[in-house]
Amino acid sequence: MVKRAHEVRAVRAVIARTAAIGAAVGAVALFGAVGQASAEVAPGTYTSTTLSSGLILLQRDAHVEGNELVLIGRYPIHPTPTGGYVDVFPGHRIVMNSDGHGGYSGPAYLGSLVIGSITLTPHG
Repeated sequence: MVKRAHEVRAVRAVIARTAAIGAAVGAVALFGAVGQASAEVAPGTYTSTTLSSGLILLQRDAHVEGNELVLIGRYPIHPTPTGGYVDVFPGHRIVMNSDGHGGYSGPAYLGSLVIGSITLTPHG
């Protein structure tokens, strides 16, 4: 009986260790590794195009000043490894991933649903 109790404790220790490792790997995947570089959305003037279901909903000048996207209002930009994102209002997020040519594009979310996309094309 003592041997069986020891085996049970050993199995529980392995399960706990595996769960801890899995949680750590999941956290890194979700939040990024400590010290991971963040890109920023470059300051400047852009044409902002908002699309939904292939239709242009809004096309107008926008600009980035410091860490803010100025479009209809001023929205703090949260840097990501590929550019940044802004929360336009609670539950509505737009993602701006660098296109490698000075512009940005990405999905627009309402909650967890993709409801459209945005493209920032640099002026000049």
